[in-house]
Amino acid sequence: MEKEISGKKRVLMMAVLLFGAFVLLAETFLNNALPSIMKSFDVGQATAQWLTTAYLLVVGLMIPISAWIFESFSLKNNFLTMMAIFFAGSLVCLFAPNFEALLLGRIIEAIAAGGLMPFIQNVILILFPPEKRGMAMGITGLVIGFGPAVGPTISGLILKYAEWQMLFIILSFASALVCVLAFFTIKNITVAHLSSVDVVSFLESIVGFGLILYALSEIGNTGKITVTLTLIFIIGIVIIWLFCLRQLKMSKPLLDIRVLKNSGFDLCTLLSTISNISMVGIELVLPLYLQTTRAETALTSGLVMMPGALIMIICNPISGTLYDKFGIKKLSLFGLGMLLLGTLPMLIFNTKTSLVLISLCYALRMIGISFTMMTTFTAGINQVDTNMTAHANAVSSTIRQIGGSLGTALAMLVITLGATGSGVSEAIRLDNGYRLGFIMMLIFAIIGFVCSFILPSAQKELRK
Repeated sequence: MEKEISGKKRVLMMAVLLFGAFVLLAETFLNNALPSIMKSFDVGQATAQWLTTAYLLVVGLMIPISAWIFESFSLKNNFLTMMAIFFAGSLVCLFAPNFEALLLGRIIEAIAAGGLMPFIQNVILILFPPEKRGMAMGITGLVIGFGPAVGPTISGLILKYAEWQMLFIILSFASALVCVLAFFTIKNITVAHLSSVDVVSFLESIVGFGLILYALSEIGNTGKITVTLTLIFIIGIVIIWLFCLRQLKMSKPLLDIRVLKNSGFDLCTLLSTISNISMVGIELVLPLYLQTTRAETALTSGLVMMPGALIMIICNPISGTLYDKFGIKKLSLFGLGMLLLGTLPMLIFNTKTSLVLISLCYALRMIGISFTMMTTFTAGINQVDTNMTAHANAVSSTIRQIGGSLGTALAMLVITLGATGSGVSEAIRLDNGYRLGFIMMLIFAIIGFVCSFILPSAQKELRK
């Protein structure tokens, strides 16, 4: 560390960092506004969902270079730059004359968000030793999880009284405010060591994951699996394979995937990824389901999801404390069990299902996610050597975020394919499509719950 800080300055610094993280982690902020944006720019549902899917993807693509950014530049300059980029992206969205410009603005925002997420986590990992990280990461998880969770609710309330552009006015103002606060409160607690970055690796990761996501999204958009899209998907897989081979041969890789040789880290990363897919997937699908199959308003959609968002505020810090006390196995079994319990009733949702039941199921899922997403991430980081912490953070964050992006694309693909057919009304086709989407989410929950049994007990964790 360059210098130690304590007391009031540390509290102020962390408060501003977490406020900035909350503003930047706005991937679900537009979900309730998608139907309005579809009407404004005359685009379909599968096209409009790119505003969320592309945001998640770019966030994931930025994470591999997060370790290099964190080590190469001062903490204060990093943070101010991220917020300035996000502010610029929000302005592009605010004045977007067409859908393409709006998507470009979202991508600019995502560049900042992708750099900031592991940035905040790295600061936490530096400030706290392994035995105290549970509570600290629980608070961080509150921000990382609460931002996406509360996004649909806040946007639903705003859209009741204003057009979708108001969302970007708020984001622009909030990011500008964070910049001002950060200028006076953020201190450089790390020593920057500028090093070179492997451009080939960076391009491989962008092109590879980009092609995979594009293929999945286009299949969902057209409802057809063509030879061209299949080839694009295969090429994407091959490029990612080449990327992994390159990382293994480099002395200083962009993304040190050697941490994946640790089976405990792999399992925890898988569970954290499943939790993230479960969170961002339902936060995209549920508002669309409520507004397209049931003709509910954006405000109603937001209110249905509000209890789950509020529960996340309570459960995230609690989950961190309980992790420090009971270990990851018990928490993961409980959390993914709740996720399973909240997902099962979704298979029988229909146009007459009570909104109270829908809200309850969503809340149960959010309880489960808040007990698993950041605790499994922390448990995975604790499995690796201290000198690998930053790279383990980058690898785990990359997999979790790209998993979330691919998960949303896969959800929309399943829904679109399930909604195709003839001889029945559009309402029935949509209902069938969303039911298949809920089944997909149930499968993820089952996989996570079963894998939780393999996690080590608290006693074995302590012996590591």
